[in-house]
Amino acid sequence: MSSIPNTQNAATVISSCDAYSDLWPIFFHFFFKHWGKPSFPVYLITNHRHYKDPRVISIPVGEDKSWSDNLINALKSIPEENLFVWLDDFLVDRDIDSAAMTACIEQLDQVGGKYLAVDQFGDLGAPVENSWLRLIEGGNLRAGLNLSLWKKTFLNQVLEPACSIWAAESRLRKLNREGETGLYYLKTETPKVVSYVEGVRGQFWKPQGIAYLREQGIKANLKRRPFPPQGNDFLSKFFRSCYKRRMKSQSAREIRAALEGKGLEVLPLQGVS
Repeated sequence: MSSIPNTQNAATVISSCDAYSDLWPIFFHFFFKHWGKPSFPVYLITNHRHYKDPRVISIPVGEDKSWSDNLINALKSIPEENLFVWLDDFLVDRDIDSAAMTACIEQLDQVGGKYLAVDQFGDLGAPVENSWLRLIEGGNLRAGLNLSLWKKTFLNQVLEPACSIWAAESRLRKLNREGETGLYYLKTETPKVVSYVEGVRGQFWKPQGIAYLREQGIKANLKRRPFPPQGNDFLSKFFRSCYKRRMKSQSAREIRAALEGKGLEVLPLQGVS
């Protein structure tokens, strides 16, 4: 990683935890398939495990207290100031243009910004001339954490201990509504910087995630992360409840095994082009 030129003082941070370690081989398969030579270091936030790939720097933060606690602790080990924060359940489905990633950093710097919603587009808010950017004003766009570029200083300001990702998003939007400056998103006509499929929501695979894996010839481990009925009827809710209890028990067993030094490494996918 140290050989990567990093003139933008930037990094890619995959926000995760050991409970989602089954997704890491799939996530990074598509990540590196579509971004073979990332322009910046790639950090993966974990609790105890490591992803065995020389292109990925695992940051184990210990006990999984909350989404925000994991990220707060990990940021102490990340020296870069410009951070592309990703979620591990978003599977990249198109080649990533490194120049476009760099342009996002440069344009945000030019306006003195501190947050950019990289996956959000629209025609509300004041446009910045000769750029891809529009200002997020008074809640005219729901700034979020799906895929975003942050100044680390501002990210630390937004994060509070013991928060879920949804609570952190709510805090960011509240700051926006109250007049926080320096928040931007992309103009409608801007080419997509990163394109992805949302593969998982909560503990389960989503239909589009399963469909995308099948298109790519990848078989999901449905015992580890199920794909239950999607409806709101009694039986669908019952099956989802059963799956959740089973997964919670399985996750507890895996954590105990990891703490005992078993299965700490997670290996990349094999035999998939």
